[in-house]
Amino acid sequence: MILYCANCGKALVYNPAKNKMECPSCGSLFDAKRSPEPEDTMECNIYTCTACGAELAINGVESSTFCAYCGQPTIIFSRVSSEIKPKYILPFSVTKDQAVIAIRQKLKKGFFISNEIKNFDVERVRGIYIPYWLFDIHYEDKVYLSGTKGSGDNEHDVFFYREADCNFKQLTLDASGKLADESSQRLEPYDTHALQPFDISYLSGFYADRYDVPAEQLHTLAISRAENLFNAAIKDTVHANNVTIVQNAPERQILKADYAMLPAWFLTFRYQQKPYTILVNGQTGKVVGGVPYNKSKVAVCFILTGLAVSFFAFLIIYGLFLMDMIDSPGKFVFDVLIVTGIFVGIGIAKFHKVKKSVELTESKTTDSYVKDRQEGI
Repeated sequence: MILYCANCGKALVYNPAKNKMECPSCGSLFDAKRSPEPEDTMECNIYTCTACGAELAINGVESSTFCAYCGQPTIIFSRVSSEIKPKYILPFSVTKDQAVIAIRQKLKKGFFISNEIKNFDVERVRGIYIPYWLFDIHYEDKVYLSGTKGSGDNEHDVFFYREADCNFKQLTLDASGKLADESSQRLEPYDTHALQPFDISYLSGFYADRYDVPAEQLHTLAISRAENLFNAAIKDTVHANNVTIVQNAPERQILKADYAMLPAWFLTFRYQQKPYTILVNGQTGKVVGGVPYNKSKVAVCFILTGLAVSFFAFLIIYGLFLMDMIDSPGKFVFDVLIVTGIFVGIGIAKFHKVKKSVELTESKTTDSYVKDRQEGI
């Protein structure tokens, strides 16, 4: 469905900064009113790939010349189809310019990021509504826990019992099999209190991805997420160390699952002939993604910092009495190596996390996901 300007006849686009429908041709503004249509479906253009037969459901404002599945530019318009209409939508509140600025500001804080990346040229940037299932889950459990108190010779085991029940409201799980789950999870949280009844006018000027993962396939994952949240809350009530669950008997029930669309900006730039896509939460402005860093600079800085921290730490430990170190140089060196090893281990874990972020940013799947939704725009 396309909404047209009453003044010049051009297609309107939703402007999240003004919460208005705006005409990019004449600048006219119109209220984004709730659609009076009671139907549970909406019309989309279906494009078919002549190479692999895949079908893409595209909102009427969009066009596509690239297959999302086989990558071939052999897309042709096939038909108009009725697609399931989401129950809710979370309108964009972050504009395209704000998303780009947020990414630039985040990259500028990166000490190990090259200036070429910090001053990137935008190759593609597009607002996409990602399909989500919002789960309401009732969860109750009787839990036996164990932990420890005291230290050294006084350390002893303690045991606890907790019984509780709760209702989780609108737990979010993305319903797109084409977008990496880890990417969508890192975009969270979304404030679902700002959800609006679905209005197709909000889609104007944006791509609305079609869900391809039924709610039933996500039941196990939804229960697992509720369980993790419940258990974490239970453990927080126990004042002990090394708290673990010894025995429990959870009862859980999925009350309902509502279909919703949540906003995200996808920005792609190219570095050393390789595309990188960074995501921005379209409601909060949270930036998700990592970029390549100067490995040599990181290694040198890391080693020097580790040695410096270890050395000064042991100067303090030994009370700055160099004679003590001379009397037992072997022990001093051994202690320095232990602390340095701990420091290196923490650093490796941190950089593994950074590396994972970079892998998601340069993922061909992510690049394909957003590129397929931008060709022809």
